[in-house]
Order: sequence, then structure tokens, then C-alpha cells
Amino acid sequence: MLANKIRINRFLVKPDSSELSEDIIAVEEPLQISLSQGDHSEVFSLTMRTPGDDKQLVYGLLFTEGVITDADQIMDLAISNDDHLPEANLITAKLSEQLKLDLAANVRRHASYSGCGLCGKTSLAALELKARKDHKPVKQLLDSELIKTFKALLAKQPLFSETGGVHAAGLIYEKQGKLDLANSPFFEDVGRHNALDKLIGHELITNKLEQAGILVLSGRIGFELVQKAVTAGFSTIIALGAPSNLAIQAANQFDIVLVGFAKDERFNLYTAHDERLALR
Repeated sequence: MLANKIRINRFLVKPDSSELSEDIIAVEEPLQISLSQGDHSEVFSLTMRTPGDDKQLVYGLLFTEGVITDADQIMDLAISNDDHLPEANLITAKLSEQLKLDLAANVRRHASYSGCGLCGKTSLAALELKARKDHKPVKQLLDSELIKTFKALLAKQPLFSETGGVHAAGLIYEKQGKLDLANSPFFEDVGRHNALDKLIGHELITNKLEQAGILVLSGRIGFELVQKAVTAGFSTIIALGAPSNLAIQAANQFDIVLVGFAKDERFNLYTAHDERLALR
């Protein structure tokens, strides 16, 4: 279940004016992710997310955290229950024994909440970007038509339309020099980093992150989202919201085209552009 109906008092602007009605609320539940290899098992992370597409979330999170570099390194995902967690909120990823990994060193020992994709990190050194997919440059023209395409993809947010309480991440594929909106993958979650991990996990599973495209985000652009984009090999990010200064620095460092405030017929370009990018 992605959304719940609850009864609320809806207050109007006029004093002493209210009515009892129903509101639809996005669901947020914990997901405990464990890793197993051979006879050894460790809890990797506890994250707050919107249930649904949990397989993609696990694959994307383990990839962006540098635990795996390929979908084939996860042999199985086991879903189980726990008395202290809601049903089906425990997932164990069985890793290939060929994968050289120190499980204890990869454990994130603190909960990751829906508003923060970096919670549980113990030092700035842990934020260093790990092995990355090669960038897949997109030859695009940044103009009002592209923004309309971007807006059309975000208009597909069914859960946001119902609740107003989730973030979205999608990928506008580029095929033979044209943008393919019809087949664009799209994911929603209460956590912006979860939505992006679901997208990355989907791309890792379906095409090994080899498909070029434009990453679109529904909210602000934090450093951790740019980090995940770089790790996955995306070369262009377009978002409705604003970037942080660290997000801009990271995008420039790794040659990411970073666009924010993409609304109607205007947008802000925050990074240096080159021959990959034409503006009009």
C-alpha cells in the first residue's frame, strides 16, 4: 500500500470554519536491508521508504554505496518478516561469493531516514565517490521544448497527485539522437534519495546502466543526489528545485550538466557547458 486515507479537520481561511473530510497520505515504513555471503550475514542499513519497488531500491542502494558493481553480483533477495517491523520489511541480499567484500566494513550502523541519503556515514572520507560507470553523454538542446518534455514526465506522478508528499526520479532516454518520453522509467518515494536509488536499481537490472538519458528530479538537488548520478554514469540532471553549493561543485568536478528551477519556459544552468550542450 503506497497511500492511506485518514480523517482530518480541514480548516478554511475564515475563522471558526472547518469541515471533517478525508485526506490521502503517502506511506512511510522502515526497510531493513541485510547482506549475506556464504555463512556470514550482517545488517547493512535501515531506511525509511515508501513500500513498492523494494527490489530496485536494494539494487540501487547497494550499487551507489559501492557494495556491488553489477546486478549479477546479487544471487537472491530473500524477503522475511520480523515482530518489530511491518510485514515484508526485511530484505536480505545474498551476494556472490566471488565478490570480494568485507561485510563488516560495509555496514551502515545507523538508520537512514527518508529525508537524508547520507545518514550513518562516519566521516567525510566515506563520501568519496567510488567506482563509477562511464558517463553516457547526451547531445541535447536546452530549450523550452526540452522543459516541456521534462514537465510531461513529472506530470506522470500519480502518488504525488494524490498525496503531495513524495519525490520523483525519472530518466528520459535518448535513442538515436531523440528523446524517448514514452518509455521513460519513473519512480516515486517519500525520500528523494530512495526515488533515485529505485531508478538506478531499475536501470542496473534492465540494461546494466548502459542507456543514455537525462535524469529528471522533482525537488531540490543535494550533493548526495549528484553523487549517485555520477556513480551511475548520468551526465545531465534537470530538476524543479534548486541545487546546493556542494551539488554544483560536484557537478562541475565531474562534468555534469546541472539544470535547476526548470519551470514553464525558463531554467537555470548552474554548470559550465561545452560542445555537448547547445542553448537557445
